[in-house]
Amino acid sequence: MTSLSGDPCNEKVRWVALALEVDLSELRRRAAAAAAELGPSSIAHLATLFHSEHTPPEGLTTAFTGLGQWVAARQVAIFEIFYNFGEAALPVLKHVAFGEYDWTQGNAIEILCRLAADGVRREEIVDDLIEHLPTMRDTAHYYALGPLLHQSESNAPLAEILSRLLVVPEFKEIYDEVVAS
Repeated sequence: MTSLSGDPCNEKVRWVALALEVDLSELRRRAAAAAAELGPSSIAHLATLFHSEHTPPEGLTTAFTGLGQWVAARQVAIFEIFYNFGEAALPVLKHVAFGEYDWTQGNAIEILCRLAADGVRREEIVDDLIEHLPTMRDTAHYYALGPLLHQSESNAPLAEILSRLLVVPEFKEIYDEVVAS
């Protein structure tokens, strides 16, 4: 693995990920600032950072002690930055969401739903999700549903997108299971 030291994208990902220690609103504020500073030309490079830095850098090891906690925080940060790029991030989001299974698939589904709720290519995204959800692993559905259900409580357009996806039996089954628990 190449060194990430001095990589401006990686430094911004770290900075955004650290906000998970504070709260979601701070993470979102930092992600918006990072997206504004890095610009959409950084999307391809950010997508190469999903699985980098499995352990936190020195000085952060006590804050992210759980197995995979740091890499998961970084992935949340990267996808939140993608959210702030809006339509420019759709190609990479669709590639991750509809490609080969990976932990990041649920994150991509969440961001696609949030963008659709914001009116970004709403029908296209919903149609694509309805087409692809049946062939995805259950774990991708679980990873996406957790944050989507929480956010849809206070976001009516997101709740509407989520309800439209319930026509997919495989997704509805996981949805019913998550809601029941």
